[in-house]
Amino acid sequence: MPLTSHGQSTAIGVKAHVLFSQLLKPEEYWGLLNLNSTTEIAGFLKQTEGYKEHLDLLPFEKVHRVDLENAVRSAVLSEATSFLSYLAGAERELFIDWLGWYESEHLKSIFRWIRSKRIDRDTMRSRLFAVPGSKISYDLLLNSRDFSEALEALRDSKYYDILREPVKRLMDGDDSLFSLELAIDNMAETRIFNDLNNISPKDKKLLSTLFGTRVDLLNLYHFHRCTWYYHMTLEETLSRMLPVKYKIKTHHLRDMSRGGTWEDRLDRFESSFPVYAKIFREALEQSDRELALEMSIKRHTYLKALSLFQSGAPSFHTAMSYFILKSYESDDIIRIIEDVRYDYDRGSAATYLIRPILSGGEPIWQ
Repeated sequence: MPLTSHGQSTAIGVKAHVLFSQLLKPEEYWGLLNLNSTTEIAGFLKQTEGYKEHLDLLPFEKVHRVDLENAVRSAVLSEATSFLSYLAGAERELFIDWLGWYESEHLKSIFRWIRSKRIDRDTMRSRLFAVPGSKISYDLLLNSRDFSEALEALRDSKYYDILREPVKRLMDGDDSLFSLELAIDNMAETRIFNDLNNISPKDKKLLSTLFGTRVDLLNLYHFHRCTWYYHMTLEETLSRMLPVKYKIKTHHLRDMSRGGTWEDRLDRFESSFPVYAKIFREALEQSDRELALEMSIKRHTYLKALSLFQSGAPSFHTAMSYFILKSYESDDIIRIIEDVRYDYDRGSAATYLIRPILSGGEPIWQ
């Protein structure tokens, strides 16, 4: 498969540096946290370089939360679309598969909607947006009356085979979407990791550290959930792990399983993987342990992406790391929208953002 030319790789790397300069500053994060409404947040973002063009169509008054969240997410995809014209071959395939994470999130949302039907079809449709490279039909899925019909709507897609077993379990009475959502997540991450084999050796070496860490942490996180909350046997748990591995191998997970508690498991694990063990240990000691763990994993990946962005000459790896940073920024903005909407304590809210904006417990910009 042909690779993007060296000149094009440099061009997208330089373009990524320009966009990186438009990411929100820590003081802008705090500015958002200290606003009082969704409408104020929309007005604030309309004044920033990174979002003003993407929020033009939002009204000046009474901005709906869902409309604002969609506009923020769409800002990432709009920028990504502009990059696709610079990409060819293996780099383009990897980039589109990374964008597949957005498609995966939509698909999981649709299956949750089919189970609950708490909102009407048109409202649900308004919460979905076009993802570059996506080939699934949201309308066909939203016309499905049950999980079986949703699976049939995916017959010609990459999801059909991996969802047949989870959908069968749901049709047989399983009331949890955990296995289905795990299968979707695993496929998305596996495709990305396998795509690394086809790009240039230099970019593969750089990006493998980032996406390999994601694979490790996802496997550990899934292992934690399968054993702690769903009480699966070891073999059931291992069957739900990612089929690709980085540093964490199956024998490490088997050894961890011999611990009776998570503390015991981390003790067994810590000598070989102290950084990963620290992420889990510190998060699981928090009162809101699961939210803390999710944020800690994303924050570690954020810092890896930032380090990667700053390494080497501008190239394809620069663009990939930028878009991960941008996607996490959009996640943070959406969390801030919720924090403001429910008037959460702003200092506490800041600790659960992916991007670290606290230093020694104090805002780093003050």
